[in-house]
Amino acid sequence: MHAEPAPVRPPRAPARLMSGPATLLLPGALAARTGSEAGPPSTPPVGPALARLVRRIVACEHGPPDGPPPFEPGHVRWLHAHLGLARDDAIAACTAQADRVAGAHWRLDPVHLHLGRDHLVLTDPARLELAAADALELAAAVAPLFADDGLALIATGPRWYLRETDPSRPLGLRTRSLIGALGRNVSAWMPTGEDARRWRRLLNEVQMTWFEHPVNLRREATDRPPVNGLWIDGRVPPVIPAAAGALARALDRDGRLPGGTRIELDGAPLVLDTTLLDARLEGDPRRWSDAWRAADAAWFAPIGAGTRPWDAGARIVLAGELGWRTLRVAPRADWRFWRRADPGAWLTEPLGTAGIGPR
Repeated sequence: MHAEPAPVRPPRAPARLMSGPATLLLPGALAARTGSEAGPPSTPPVGPALARLVRRIVACEHGPPDGPPPFEPGHVRWLHAHLGLARDDAIAACTAQADRVAGAHWRLDPVHLHLGRDHLVLTDPARLELAAADALELAAAVAPLFADDGLALIATGPRWYLRETDPSRPLGLRTRSLIGALGRNVSAWMPTGEDARRWRRLLNEVQMTWFEHPVNLRREATDRPPVNGLWIDGRVPPVIPAAAGALARALDRDGRLPGGTRIELDGAPLVLDTTLLDARLEGDPRRWSDAWRAADAAWFAPIGAGTRPWDAGARIVLAGELGWRTLRVAPRADWRFWRRADPGAWLTEPLGTAGIGPR
């Protein structure tokens, strides 16, 4: 077990990124601390490029700050803090801009819930392979249920939205992201708030309507999981910041970010690679370790060489189940040449962020 590394300088509250070094965000990168059930339990393999970079770290910070909401993965919380979103606005809901949906208030996703040993577990929607025509057919079947409750269902293929049509009946919910709930007992991740019971009632009606729907009967006949639930991922921001909109446009049809996605954030490049997160969601420790080894050549070596966009240094954000570590790397190899550090000490969840909910 690695000791908690002392910060090179005192941690500070996250601030909006300013023009300067490019940022590399690696979701799913941090290992869980010993004794936690969350995430891979062992320290990642440290490749030669990362080992050399450690000598050039001139600052280390770690999060999360006080909000936005708990139970969210570290990368979601870091992005939320840096994209200029209000506390109750959801990153995933920014896709409303990319989908050209005007007036939407909530983001929805059709999902499959499967029965674990004694609870329901959320399946990765990427495995649904839900055709656009089938998604629209399912939406048409349940749209009247929402209309009777002062809500308009808007389907744009696999991504759906809700519009509040009755000003006297806004939907009062606190929601959690789909990406954080994947593979978990959904009871700990369901919406809370004054309208939580109202939402559960709507979900029950949706599930009963879809139980023997022709789309699901066709899916079951071909050994595909039925669509038996909806995930409400959060509020659509009334004004979507430019960086959040750019990130939403990069999302693929299943809400994933392609590896190496790049956007501009306050004049500096932000590069995201979700390879480590994908391996973690698969629950495959070997694939996760292999992804760490691949990151050494794909990211840490170019940062060490100072190739573009890393010629002005780098900010490496290693995110985990709840927290993150931000490593600021100097642009020149002769900086801090005397520094000696155990790289593994930077690669575990910060203290106090080990467990975030049952699986």
